[in-house]
Amino acid sequence: MEMNYLHFLNRSNMKRVVFRIFHVILFCLFLGPSSAFRPPPVELHSPDGRISYRFELRKGQPGYSVSYQGIELVAFSSLNVVFDKDSLQQGLHLQKWTQQDSSEHYTLIIGRSKEVEDRFRQANIFLREIKSPYREIVLMVRVFNDGIAFRYWFPEGSPEDVLRIHQEISGFNIAGNPLVHALVLRDYHNSHEGLYIRRKYQDLPQDSLMDMPMLFQFTGRIYMVITEAALLDYAGMYLMKKKNGLVSNLSPLPGNSQLAVKATLPHRSPWRVLLISDRPGRFLETNMLTDLAPPNRIADVSWIKPGKTTFPWWNGNVTSDTLNAPGNNFVTQQYYIDFCARNH
Repeated sequence: MEMNYLHFLNRSNMKRVVFRIFHVILFCLFLGPSSAFRPPPVELHSPDGRISYRFELRKGQPGYSVSYQGIELVAFSSLNVVFDKDSLQQGLHLQKWTQQDSSEHYTLIIGRSKEVEDRFRQANIFLREIKSPYREIVLMVRVFNDGIAFRYWFPEGSPEDVLRIHQEISGFNIAGNPLVHALVLRDYHNSHEGLYIRRKYQDLPQDSLMDMPMLFQFTGRIYMVITEAALLDYAGMYLMKKKNGLVSNLSPLPGNSQLAVKATLPHRSPWRVLLISDRPGRFLETNMLTDLAPPNRIADVSWIKPGKTTFPWWNGNVTSDTLNAPGNNFVTQQYYIDFCARNH
């Protein structure tokens, strides 16, 4: 009798455990991937601990946020790349991510410093589309003491042989209402010159191209600049204010207004850079943009010397003592070379 009673109790407890597990599973399925199956965020901090970067997937949509000394500067901002027939907004799965501490150490030919050694922390976030064509994309993130940078890496092995990007919509959801110094442009055909406007962020014109770098002045003497680095075989990036925040806008290919990038795989985008400091003068001192540039490919740099120069961008293509028609032609260029030689 006692054995049967204990057996009954054990079976009852087992039923309760199974019943609770069943309800937990139903609860998780009810919440869906946005909560129960959402991967944990990827967090990265600068070597000095002042700058924090946070990446996360929300319902399969990638995004990030940035803070400085605990103050949020960029709220959660979506990341998207538009291809021929789809985009990253159809959903991504976080496969894995890696982190490493490293430094950039090199010699500058000319600049504000000669020997450069800047520490940074890097995360490589491996993502895969949850739907066909199941592309793999790696988001590369670096956090320096002077700011953060991220880029898209499209590795080999994707279904397409050629990378075709119609638009890259990297978000910069600016927190608060900082003062902004911006250069508004009419279109993609411009000289990157003009008068900067000085307005509050919420008063910036919508749906207008704005050049980089763009300077933000937050309350509490915090400054941030948005720009890019290592631009190679990719479309130049502008910024555009939309209803849901600031987003990137790529210049189209000449003769094809619907396509921005056409390249072979593997391929990397330029770095999207956020310089951050408590004083704007630091943006003139930092070597972060050269840190992000590819290594120098010129073996012998001994012949490169700082000095005076002239070039047609400033002085035009007209020469006073040549019979050749003015313009970018051999005779005019030869004239300027000889002029520079005579004037050392």
